[in-house]
Amino acid sequence: MALYETVNPLVPSSRRGDDLGISSASYHVVTWISNLVLALKKANLERQTRKTLSHLSDRTLEDIGLTRGDIIAGTYRGL
Repeated sequence: MALYETVNPLVPSSRRGDDLGISSASYHVVTWISNLVLALKKANLERQTRKTLSHLSDRTLEDIGLTRGDIIAGTYRGL
């Protein structure tokens, strides 16, 4: 439900729903799909971050203040 409740940053607040000349249901479907795409992009970015950090040596991770456990926990918290 959180995906649906977030406001789509791609649609300015002054141009939502009726202002666009589309039905409310159509607007909600488009918004839901847009939010889904944004969520998938975020998940992919987190996966890429986890993968990149996993390839670093323990010494490098220590230099930036992370441990191996922080990699998994941090990406879910928005590291």
